[in-house]
Amino acid sequence: MSTAASDLYLARRDAYAEFLSAADAESSVCWRKADGQYAGPEETTAAQDAAYMVTRDSYNRILVEPVGPHKEAQALIDQIRLLGRATKEEQDWVGFKKAREVFVDAARMCLKDSLGG
Repeated sequence: MSTAASDLYLARRDAYAEFLSAADAESSVCWRKADGQYAGPEETTAAQDAAYMVTRDSYNRILVEPVGPHKEAQALIDQIRLLGRATKEEQDWVGFKKAREVFVDAARMCLKDSLGG
């Protein structure tokens, strides 16, 4: 593998991992919000805003490249948004986990393709 291909692989891998970490962190905020774990609305909003910014930033790093799991990342973000608006009983963690798995599979395929096979 050439140095350029190796660098591209590592950059993509890091971007996908950062996105997954951000998605997981933001989904945790959604859980804590629905569970009433924040002291009040200001703390809830601050936690949501901070998590959203990290997720959006990591998504944008994926989006700027013309290849990759864009649609799958957007589907995962859509699931997070639904979690954030739902009550504890309404939260669809199965849907979130499925969207996460689909993103991971798509990211793996993209990484495999960047290695040439």
